[in-house]
Amino acid sequence: MKIAITKNHEFSNMSDSELWNELKKSKPDALHVLFYKYYNDLYFYGTKLVNDNNLIIDTIQDLFSLLWENKKRLSDVQHIKAYLFQIFRNKLLKGSQKSVGFFSFKDISKIPEKEFILSQEDIIIEQETRSQISKTIITVLEELTNKQKEILYLKFYCNLSNTEISQTLSINKQSVSNLLNRSINTLRKKIKKF
Repeated sequence: MKIAITKNHEFSNMSDSELWNELKKSKPDALHVLFYKYYNDLYFYGTKLVNDNNLIIDTIQDLFSLLWENKKRLSDVQHIKAYLFQIFRNKLLKGSQKSVGFFSFKDISKIPEKEFILSQEDIIIEQETRSQISKTIITVLEELTNKQKEILYLKFYCNLSNTEISQTLSINKQSVSNLLNRSINTLRKKIKKF
């Protein structure tokens, strides 16, 4: 599939719904903007589901090719981002023979440095404390189920609403809310123990 794409600033300022409607009218710029808007989010979500970068990249490209090929038959979608995540997830998991469960929180950002450090001893204590806190958080997060990790990822890393998570995972909105609350409560209890 080859699409001629022009630099049209009109499309870059449109909402997802407007872009979707323009895509349905066979406007390649709308597809271009959606692709670049969600590529990184889809890619990083994919890395949490499978351990195959080539499959992830191919699946993203297949997803947008499929959208272009079926542009005239696309239905109205209320939550575009969640819809893209849902199709991507389904295609990715079908294309992978590997099991889901590669969620890893080892790349959690570091705890900010203190503004005033008084001595070398303070520096060593601070580094040890940060290291222990990071290990504790990673340990606690790794004890969650894959579904809990996935919901936390979609909620806090991808900023999806409960409705969008429900659509992405094809589960009931109340189940998302319950699982999210259970996950957060579990994290709180386990972190208090440490």
